Amino acid sequence: MFNQSKNNYFVCKNLSLLALIAHLCCPALSYAYTGITIIISAPSQSYLEFVDHFKEELIATKNTALRVKVIDLQDSERPVVAENSELVIALGVKALEASSKLKFTTPVLGVFTPLPTFNKLLEASGRDLGNFSAIVLDQPYSRQMLLIKTILPEVKNVGVMLGKTSSQYYEIVKDTGEKRNLNVSIETIKQESELIPKLQKLLDSTDALMAIPDPVVYSRETAQAILLTTYRHQKPVFGYSQSYVRAGALAAVYSTTKQLAKQAAEIAIKTQAAPGLLPPPQAPRYFSISVNYQVARSLNITVADEENAYRKLLDAEAAQHE
Repeated sequence: MFNQSKNNYFVCKNLSLLALIAHLCCPALSYAYTGITIIISAPSQSYLEFVDHFKEELIATKNTALRVKVIDLQDSERPVVAENSELVIALGVKALEASSKLKFTTPVLGVFTPLPTFNKLLEASGRDLGNFSAIVLDQPYSRQMLLIKTILPEVKNVGVMLGKTSSQYYEIVKDTGEKRNLNVSIETIKQESELIPKLQKLLDSTDALMAIPDPVVYSRETAQAILLTTYRHQKPVFGYSQSYVRAGALAAVYSTTKQLAKQAAEIAIKTQAAPGLLPPPQAPRYFSISVNYQVARSLNITVADEENAYRKLLDAEAAQHE
């Protein structure tokens, strides 16, 4: 796996209208903070790795003034923090939900939370974006599509399945594909029983499947059926996680816990050194790609090594902003 840094990139259209209005019309009260509390939903390996990497990033930047403490929600359902004098970093949906109930002037940065979930918590909490933000779990759709074009330059037709949560981004996915010279065919899945019939319909008219996170469509229960169906049709799947590539997707763009921790540390240092509003919700700035070469051989697809493929993706993403 090849890792490298990348300038921040976020598709502003992915922000909900509510979030944009809140950011423009509801300026937040801001305070300088001297400490950071990381609230974890559960002591999972990824969350604990994030904490370690986050501390390493602070040390690497020689910023030892910010003390860091960790609260496990399993030990404390109602986390107690030094409100107004700490930045809260919430790892996971449960941690972000609990943090959203803190005093509204306490800055909260979520990590490992999908954008649709963040928007729901934003609305429910009555907070504004100045003191409630996130590094969302979602990779930009344009980045996923550029990966497809990088690995399969001749591909023209891409299939996408959207569920109840992700269907709100129907037009954004369509528009993004059009800008990348891709014809995106979309099937909306309302219940699991529709999944395979609609997937087969998509595969009959498209060259590849692009997976977008949605609990109705992509879960542990549906993964095997989706991958087996696409394999029978000899069509590649482009996933959104390294584990999905291991399971049988051709490739994926994703961010590691170390990369997310680096981005979070940069935000923490910047906002602590120059107190002000937290940045708006943003996509992962740093990312990696993973390729399943066994799947590539089975589908008779020639793929460059991950480092070269990654470099091409970086260049393509940079070119689209020129």
